Amino acid sequence: MPGTMPQPCDIVVLHFPFTDLSATKQRPVLVLTQPTAHGDFIAAQVTSQMNHPVQMALSDSDFELGRLPKASIVRPDKVFTLNQSLIVRRVGRLRQAAFERIHAEICRYLRCVNLPTG
Repeated sequence: MPGTMPQPCDIVVLHFPFTDLSATKQRPVLVLTQPTAHGDFIAAQVTSQMNHPVQMALSDSDFELGRLPKASIVRPDKVFTLNQSLIVRRVGRLRQAAFERIHAEICRYLRCVNLPTG
């Protein structure tokens, strides 16, 4: 995906850094925001490990394009700021309705509030 900016709704595979930054492993994430001018974007973890207390299931019908090779979930409790330089490839794109459902759950988990603008 070099040269292509990730978009909200995309599921991309990237070189995901371990928490101690000692190495990376290729992992899928759901892109939540457009990249900044520096290439940073917010994403949520996607995993096939189904044993987490906070999770949102993904089904094939949630995808507008592509698919994941295994049954997977999005973890609303695992949200990260990453850089687009870590992206290896795009594997799919969620339908808008599926993205909004997951985004709403992430906001519920994070206890987002509407802040006044201006």
